[in-house]
Amino acid sequence: MKVKASGMIAAALLVVAPLVSNAAGLPAAFEGTSTLQADGVVKSINPAQNSLTVLDAQGHEASFNITDARSLTQITQGGKVQLRMVRSAVVRVVQPADSQSPAAQPDTIERVSAEVQAVDHASGVMALKRANGTVFHIQGREPATVADVAPGMQVSVVFAPQVSVAVAPAL
Repeated sequence: MKVKASGMIAAALLVVAPLVSNAAGLPAAFEGTSTLQADGVVKSINPAQNSLTVLDAQGHEASFNITDARSLTQITQGGKVQLRMVRSAVVRVVQPADSQSPAAQPDTIERVSAEVQAVDHASGVMALKRANGTVFHIQGREPATVADVAPGMQVSVVFAPQVSVAVAPAL
């Protein structure tokens, strides 16, 4: 039920966000994807739940539900792995004051305020910097959607609750 409701909320955001952006003379909201790749060492594997726990180079621990459980058969405890996480997002350029106070969202929706650091208009990839200094990238589904986005602009990113996680042995 939560997943269905979250999907409806995300769809509503997709419909309303372009109207809000255009009304303020800002670029229209657009869809994109965020991809994170990381290496680690497998601490534990839970085949029954299609999950594994990984330690990164700094010793931080994180658990992941793997989208394609068949890949878990190639993984061993103590082995090195590469993780690839992909999730969809809606990006909306906002006025600087709008980015400071995120609206309340259901627990399953993550909203992030960031500043555009760089934009590759040919590929549609943007480098975004959070207030805490971390940088992440979003690729617009269509490169043309980022044509009017420029470094220094403030954006609000709403991530879809579903995350696709793939794992493979490190080479």
